[in-house]
Amino acid sequence: MNLKDSLSFFFFGVSCLACGGSSRKLDPWLCSNCKEELIACGEHPIWPGKEDAICLFPMNSLTRSLVLAMKYKGMQKIASYLVAHSSVGRKGEALQILESWGKNMLFLPVPVHSARKRERGYNQSEQAALELSLACGGKLCTNILKRRIYKPSQTLLGSNERSLNVAGAFEAKKEEKLLQKSMVIVDDVYTTGATTSSCARALRRAGFENVKVCSLLYELPVSAVADRAADISVGWKTETQNFSILLP
Repeated sequence: MNLKDSLSFFFFGVSCLACGGSSRKLDPWLCSNCKEELIACGEHPIWPGKEDAICLFPMNSLTRSLVLAMKYKGMQKIASYLVAHSSVGRKGEALQILESWGKNMLFLPVPVHSARKRERGYNQSEQAALELSLACGGKLCTNILKRRIYKPSQTLLGSNERSLNVAGAFEAKKEEKLLQKSMVIVDDVYTTGATTSSCARALRRAGFENVKVCSLLYELPVSAVADRAADISVGWKTETQNFSILLP
């Protein structure tokens, strides 16, 4: 076993995050079969019912395992792993779409509340936005879009509740010299679009007109309802409870 494999073996273990199978050839989280499946399901972007929004992967058992590890096991680099294995990183259809949206785009991660960031230690959407900006020749921008107030996790909410939960949660700073730039809001999971729509409204109120959305995963709202119990079991409910302690 070479040094690279030894380090991967030590830090990430020997079980594939997706199928749980044992392998000494993880890359670094997936076995070769699951990696091939990931690439296949990310070959074409998903349009979640809106012309100005694309998602890089569908939510399925494989991608769901990755995003849960990214959010709750400290594996923030999985965001860049997903981008690299999508049709953006592989210079396919999604990259062509992003490039058609404009040149020198600004990629704005959905901001998290400081309490949530203290809990996780990072914002996974920011990591994804960075990788997308590098792939498209754009720029990561974290100083325009801000979260005004803390809102409970969207996980346990239905479609209408999600929209109400994030209403007025974001604000955008007006930057005259950037108003003509294309803005791409980046999130980890797109379900109903409530969060990114709230971000887009804040940007448009500040004068930004060319606003798009790109997320790592797309989950059908009906599937999100079915997934709630499993989400709770891996820490979403616990995380929400912890934030109530962190909030001043």
